Amino acid sequence: MIVPQIAAEGGPPVQTDPQFRAEVSTPREDVVVVAVEGAVDIYAAPEFKALFLGSIGQATRQVVIDLTRATFIDSSGLGVLVSGAKQAPECSFAIVCDDEAMTHVFTMVGLDRIFTLFQSRAAALAMDA
Repeated sequence: MIVPQIAAEGGPPVQTDPQFRAEVSTPREDVVVVAVEGAVDIYAAPEFKALFLGSIGQATRQVVIDLTRATFIDSSGLGVLVSGAKQAPECSFAIVCDDEAMTHVFTMVGLDRIFTLFQSRAAALAMDA
């Protein structure tokens, strides 16, 4: 499933932010992966939040947020992640990010205590396998 799309009244879906895309997959019954592409910023945050929170409802154990194709994340995107983690304390959350600067932001603001950071999706999925 590719998002964000909003159906115009009577028309086909349209992309609301051309610099943000996300795909949700379920590699195992109890794991959901949210793969993000582009900028996770104030413009994309509402769509990311709806997708991320909806994904949490699907996962019984683990949520993996794959940011390897994300180009940028601002405080709005970070806030969405924190909000989701607070709503599902029973889930484990993994962030996949191979961008050193972006990973540094997670560490600098202490989010590495909430989310386990991985450099690859395979490593994140092996965490609770």
